[in-house]
Amino acid sequence: MTVKEMDGTEMKRRTHRKALSGTWKRRGGAGCALMVLLLAAGCQEQASDAPSNRKIRLGFPALSATVFPLVYAQEKGIFEQEGVEVEMTRIRGVARIVATLISGDIDVGWMGFDGMTNAVSQGAEELRYIGEFLKELPQSLVVAPHIKTFDDLRGQTIATAGTGSHTDTLFFEGLRRGGLLNPRKDTLYLNLAGAENRLTQLLNGTVVASSLKVPFVQLAEERGFKILQYQGNLMEPWGGEGLVTHTRVISSKTEALKGLVTGMIRALQEMQDKRAEAVELAAEYLALEPAMAEKVYDHMMPIFKADGKWNPEGIQRTLDEKTGPERRMDVTQFVDDVFLER
Repeated sequence: MTVKEMDGTEMKRRTHRKALSGTWKRRGGAGCALMVLLLAAGCQEQASDAPSNRKIRLGFPALSATVFPLVYAQEKGIFEQEGVEVEMTRIRGVARIVATLISGDIDVGWMGFDGMTNAVSQGAEELRYIGEFLKELPQSLVVAPHIKTFDDLRGQTIATAGTGSHTDTLFFEGLRRGGLLNPRKDTLYLNLAGAENRLTQLLNGTVVASSLKVPFVQLAEERGFKILQYQGNLMEPWGGEGLVTHTRVISSKTEALKGLVTGMIRALQEMQDKRAEAVELAAEYLALEPAMAEKVYDHMMPIFKADGKWNPEGIQRTLDEKTGPERRMDVTQFVDDVFLER
């Protein structure tokens, strides 16, 4: 099946991985599937009766377990119960999500706080962090079977996400701690957007090491690749991942944003209480065998944050790393916790 992404390009995908390959909404009417993809042909999108100020267009960067609570809230009708209609679109690369958010083509972006601070440090001071739902990335440095040490990576082709992303920051720091003091000179260092893309390059032998998140780590391990380093907690305290919006959206869609954040909190609490249902949906969404879906669930639940609250010290440190001491900015001007009040 072929779907359209934000940039209009076509992407092939397996039919049962239906959740987040294109743009979709939860729909309940006859004639359309529960997950409605905006396809080049087939079931046509119908106009919604929801007021425009109750709709949220949300961009996310990658098909991974980190955004699964959004899927759960969408599939279980939690957002709908909170009075908000959420339309989710995959946009490859955090920098593109930020640009699309600033342009007004989306209302909210899912990203690491450091992805937001990259933009803030370059002048995008209207962005606001409204909820943090992941305290660390479930990220590992995964290597080919013949790689035994960090030193084996010298002169080899390796891959991580886009420059300046949280994934890239952790990957670079992990390599430095492993003894490669200048990773971009010590290796053939590639920035490749999309965890699926990096997994494919690793399996094909194009690269010998890559930064991967859950569940792509587990999929690589099944093929004989191994974890050389867990990188998710290398820079504690640090900003996590969550929802970023723009001041104009806060002004025009206040109630919708509150419904979005409240829906996320409810979804995470329900996922904790209803393990079997969450695992079943994760297996379908991530195209995993049930046993693997259980492993992914057990890995992810301890690092999700069900209250949406951020660590003030961590996000200030993240911002300081981007701006430098000469331009130190108070992080409190770029966060808004009003939507966390219940």
